[in-house]
Amino acid sequence: MRALAALVLAGAGVGSLVVAEVATGDTASRLAFVTIDSDDPVTGRPLGAEGPGTQEPDEQEPAVEVAEDEPQPLFRTPQPADDGRPTQLERAEELACNACHAELVEEWATSLHAQAWIDERYQTALAGRRRPESCTGCHIPQPLFDGALERRYVPRDDVTTPRPADGPEALAWDPRHMGISCVSCHRAPDGAMLGPFASDPENELSSAHASRQHPAFVRGSEEQDALCINCHRKTVGPVIGIARGYQQTDQAAKGLSCVGCHFAPVERSHAKGTHPDGSTWEAPIRPGRSHALQTPRDPYYLSLAFGLDVSATETGALLTIRNQAAHRIPGLTTRSMRFVVTARGEDGTPLAETEHTIASDAPLDIDGTIPLPLTHTTPATTLHVQAWHDWEGVEAPVLFLDEDFEL
Repeated sequence: MRALAALVLAGAGVGSLVVAEVATGDTASRLAFVTIDSDDPVTGRPLGAEGPGTQEPDEQEPAVEVAEDEPQPLFRTPQPADDGRPTQLERAEELACNACHAELVEEWATSLHAQAWIDERYQTALAGRRRPESCTGCHIPQPLFDGALERRYVPRDDVTTPRPADGPEALAWDPRHMGISCVSCHRAPDGAMLGPFASDPENELSSAHASRQHPAFVRGSEEQDALCINCHRKTVGPVIGIARGYQQTDQAAKGLSCVGCHFAPVERSHAKGTHPDGSTWEAPIRPGRSHALQTPRDPYYLSLAFGLDVSATETGALLTIRNQAAHRIPGLTTRSMRFVVTARGEDGTPLAETEHTIASDAPLDIDGTIPLPLTHTTPATTLHVQAWHDWEGVEAPVLFLDEDFEL
């Protein structure tokens, strides 16, 4: 039996999640876990710490004996499967913010936040609704800080106006094209930009616009999830209000947060530009978050939502699927995940097989588990676990799990 350690790797970043396989007693498990410190408003790591915020490998305390194949950090560059959506929002570079924050805008443009208005599936659903304003307030919102965060958000434009024809001329005047944009989440009523840091009066770069720290962007504050929750707690059409359960079960008390799981921590210069004389400038490197959203459309990222516990039983074997997300699964009525588990003998011969589908009418609840027993008389040496994700737009279900577990 393999004994794999739960260990934070250098570069993973304090406050990030790590996936690992561990073996304790007669049970092997696949898990992801979060490590959290305090002080830093973005990542939670101590202010003033050097480098990415992790100890050197020889200074760390592994949970169990470390095997040769070390666990990998959770966050990777998102690689969503092809479901017919554009890979990037057209003309995102026309945002005024792009002049100084090009890297962030480029990341944002790959997200469904950017495509919240132009998404064809959304437009089709919107056309059939008698009260489109129940959707548009979250898909093309006016700046969220224009009022209390816990309110019905107001769309940027007259929601009765038909969507313009496609093409450069339409995009040039349609304010809705940019979906959930930078100003949606960061602009204060007085025009200042809100975030995890405030302007530094000693820094000439701060003259571009005023910046103020707001609790909604600070890890550990009571408002840390407020921007996300008010839209994602609503159940409308195919969208299930998963943030409601997140709140009700107080997942934040476990150190979890919406941003902590869906926005990868980074350290970089957040702004770069060119002076009128042609010289360039660059803001100091500091902690921040990638705006390339981590979503279940990425097979690797989806796999981390499920903890898998494997054990031998008197009648065969048992696989237990655990919910490692901070909300119920799935979050859309159009999503489903099908698991197939096969018990194999020492020579690889299949001894038994079972399957289970997680869907909106048979969800995996918050902190929930699903036991999948297999009955066989010949002892099994491994369980082979495969899982496929099916949702609207993909040509065929996408494989996101394919692992062997030793018994």
